[in-house]
Amino acid sequence: MNLHYRNDNPKGITAPNPDAERNKVAHITKHRGMKTPYTSVSEDKNCIQHFDGVTYQTDPQHIISDNHEFVSHPDLLSELQELVRTSKRADKIVASRAFMLAQRAKEALIDWQFGVSSMDRKSRVTFCYNNIQKYFQRV
Repeated sequence: MNLHYRNDNPKGITAPNPDAERNKVAHITKHRGMKTPYTSVSEDKNCIQHFDGVTYQTDPQHIISDNHEFVSHPDLLSELQELVRTSKRADKIVASRAFMLAQRAKEALIDWQFGVSSMDRKSRVTFCYNNIQKYFQRV
């Protein structure tokens, strides 16, 4: 698998929120810039130039080897296509928009699998922030 890219804050990658709702369509369509359980990355750094910040790169193999879930761009598009095909009208429209946005950005998703359920709720996002930085390097 090739390197993937993300534009984010010069101080580091935005932390995921492990307590937020797990909904890939909402993450792609409504929650850009907000903390969700996912981190979006792109197969092509040119497709994300319109996002502010500095460019980081990550190796999906490193993420997968540490038991986090990496949803590749083709797999994400397949999931979204299936939702478009099987959803009712309102959900179908939102899933179609998510498909279009993911396709344009060549988006893939990282679903972080940190075991934080036994941690104090206030400490979870900080823990995630500190632990995801090692997967990203500035370009």
